[in-house]
Amino acid sequence: MNAENYIVMQGWMIAELGLSGKELVLYALIYGYSQGDGGGFCGGIKYMAEWLGSTKRTVMTTLTTLESKGFITKFEEPRNGIK
Repeated sequence: MNAENYIVMQGWMIAELGLSGKELVLYALIYGYSQGDGGGFCGGIKYMAEWLGSTKRTVMTTLTTLESKGFITKFEEPRNGIK
């Protein structure tokens, strides 16, 4: 992660989706990369863990929660031998 990296948390993410904490940060990160035609987040679990200041396990749990709420569609695509 670079010192210049940033994410944007929008009010509707809190007011309409009811997100907070790690779910909010992770959703905002994914949402920011998902703008535009066919966009989606292609980052790794390690990168997401850095943003959350947490473990990879916590990222996986948070992703599962966001998916179960219908806020994201999760899939894994191996690239260079890395999920």
